[in-house]
Amino acid sequence: MHLQTLLKKTKQYAGGWYMFSLRGDAHKVYLKLKKAAHQNQNAEEIDELAEMEEIRQLYLTLESATLRKVYYRMTKEKNGSGVIPILVSALPWLFFLFSQRLQQFLFKDGSWLWIIFVVLYVFMLIPSVFLHFREQSWASVHIEIIQDILKDREKEPKPL
Repeated sequence: MHLQTLLKKTKQYAGGWYMFSLRGDAHKVYLKLKKAAHQNQNAEEIDELAEMEEIRQLYLTLESATLRKVYYRMTKEKNGSGVIPILVSALPWLFFLFSQRLQQFLFKDGSWLWIIFVVLYVFMLIPSVFLHFREQSWASVHIEIIQDILKDREKEPKPL
């Protein structure tokens, strides 16, 4: 099928509503690339790609020794458990330890406090877990960029 025909058939996906999706960033970037191709735009103008280039350009200005230290720090960030997972796993155990007192407080005299407690806990838990995994994925991006730069520098001939 001809590219222009394909783009015309998928034009409805190139405009707005698709951007709120549960398919993830990779698919969103793909759709933005498709939209840019349809509108004869430069793919480098897509915000997500421009952001990657901005990170890369900054890291290119650093010396290799400094870049390795940044790499180590990013690896620590990616592989570390972090405070959020510790709280996610430890907080229920804390509640379990004080479960009898907590139940007495939350359920006394037909109180609706337990609903407020559950809603607050869930509203704190969900964003913090998303934040944790988002930070881990950003650490992965930085690690990949740094590795590429260091590999390119190793390939360059050394001046005599």
